[in-house]
Amino acid sequence: MLENIIKNVDSSLSNDNASDQQKNPALWPILVSAAVFVLSILFFDSVLHNISGFKTSVWISNKITWLGRWIPVDLTSGVHSRLTMHKTGFIEMLLLLGMMFAAYGVCAWLIYRRAKSGSQTSLFWLIWSGVLIVSIIYMLTPAIMTTDVYSYSSYGRLLALYHANPYFVPPTAFPHDVVYQWLQPEWRKVVSIYGPIWTVVGTLLALIGGSSQLGLVIVFRCFALLCHLINIALIIATLRTMKRSPRLVLLGAFLYAWNPLVLMETVFNAHNDIFMVTFLLLGFYFCARAQQKGTFLQWRGYLPPIVAFTAAVLVKFSAAPVLPVFVLAVGIATIQADSKNGKLVWQRAMRSAVIATAVFVVLTLACYGPFWIGHSFQDIVRGFTTLPSASDSTNSILSVFKNYNNGHALPAALNIFKSRPLWNIINILAMVLPIVIGCVYLWRAPNTRTIAIVTLASFGGFLLSTPWFFSWYLVWMVALVPFCFSATRMGRFSRALLAFSLAFSATAFISYYTTMVGWMLLLLKPPALTWNIWLNLSMLGIPTAVFIIVWCFWPPAKNAAQTQIASSQSVAAGTVSE
Repeated sequence: MLENIIKNVDSSLSNDNASDQQKNPALWPILVSAAVFVLSILFFDSVLHNISGFKTSVWISNKITWLGRWIPVDLTSGVHSRLTMHKTGFIEMLLLLGMMFAAYGVCAWLIYRRAKSGSQTSLFWLIWSGVLIVSIIYMLTPAIMTTDVYSYSSYGRLLALYHANPYFVPPTAFPHDVVYQWLQPEWRKVVSIYGPIWTVVGTLLALIGGSSQLGLVIVFRCFALLCHLINIALIIATLRTMKRSPRLVLLGAFLYAWNPLVLMETVFNAHNDIFMVTFLLLGFYFCARAQQKGTFLQWRGYLPPIVAFTAAVLVKFSAAPVLPVFVLAVGIATIQADSKNGKLVWQRAMRSAVIATAVFVVLTLACYGPFWIGHSFQDIVRGFTTLPSASDSTNSILSVFKNYNNGHALPAALNIFKSRPLWNIINILAMVLPIVIGCVYLWRAPNTRTIAIVTLASFGGFLLSTPWFFSWYLVWMVALVPFCFSATRMGRFSRALLAFSLAFSATAFISYYTTMVGWMLLLLKPPALTWNIWLNLSMLGIPTAVFIIVWCFWPPAKNAAQTQIASSQSVAAGTVSE
């Protein structure tokens, strides 16, 4: 399948060679923006090494931060401490991230503008080359911002070397293991929180990485890079299958491929979210291809996407919203196809839903079964419900109330807002409500684009209200941003959702204040915890404000009538072309 995708990409690139002779806007502004992007990443790596670097004997890794050696480690004039160094590093990190996102935005605009001429070959090569250059820099940097790679390795080594079940045996059972020393203390007693597909893949990668810290990091980074490259190819292939213009295909590929958060959280921090996204995108590719071939309502058309989406859930359960959205789309499309004379016919739609659900259940039990054999139902439930992500809070609205209450007692009227069960309910509603509302859009156009947009909205609601948030979760949303593009003109909602997702990918980095500085401030128990309020207000409030502004004021009111007409045409065109 992937071989066919690559062939399609290569053939489409060669078809653009004829238009290369046309007069194009100058390429040098794009190259300058790309150079600023890469240079800011080199400086950014130096800051990260100052904060969270580790020793290595690999000479190129020791030299990769040379360009940023002038960046100060501590900007304070008083006594230097770990707290002041981390505060300095966080400020420098945000400044360099601002440079990155500015260069990313300018580059996207210039690429879209240049692509009007019809020549995209050189721009596609620029995208691929830029990803590889940045990935090599990140891959060889002797630093890492999170310990998730070590958790992946630890669970894999538990299974492979000690023949222990990582879903019921925590790393504390083998404290002599070499990886144990790199785990955060609070995660040493936690069983695996990941799906069985990732457990198997993580085990293989841990065995390849061996016992070297840099070796493990590089192996997982290489795997993340491979997934990232596959994802770019899948986005390009899916957009072309959806009959998007070459310019939109180019822009969609760029917005995902060069997004600073995606590059850092995958190729640098090597989070398995990128692997989950690979199956998500594969499912959308299967979906678009089935609609193009007219087999979307047949089992041979809708089962491949179900299998791919189920595999995504079996990497991380966070992908779950896409399954009901897809099943609803198939059911609605089937009802519309079978109904006659205004009478709705439900039988075939219900049969499709039952088959899709059965496939999901069977695959889930088949993958989890080997790990669950010999354990009681209570033990299985306890393995899911005792995880920190299921009981604690971080980088969320709930954490604001809980942390503030620890320093200053909340008024009685606000005590309910520090309740985890309440926020679990809010989180579920915020995830389900976009799906319920999305049924209206699915009824108008049950196609790949609508499925992606409703899923994206569900992800957005989930991440805004989740009690447990980290920046790498935004990889899910950025990967679906290219599917917001319409065959004609984008509607206000899809445009606002696109702007929200990209803005959120920038502000999500603010959450690193908690892990770099905030936890030390909480230990010191300062008289005020306003930093926690401002952190979440900026991280969550800015993208929400962007969504509202774009929804209400862009395009201008004088073009409202034209926009409404274009939106209607977009829905109709989307139904036909996809």
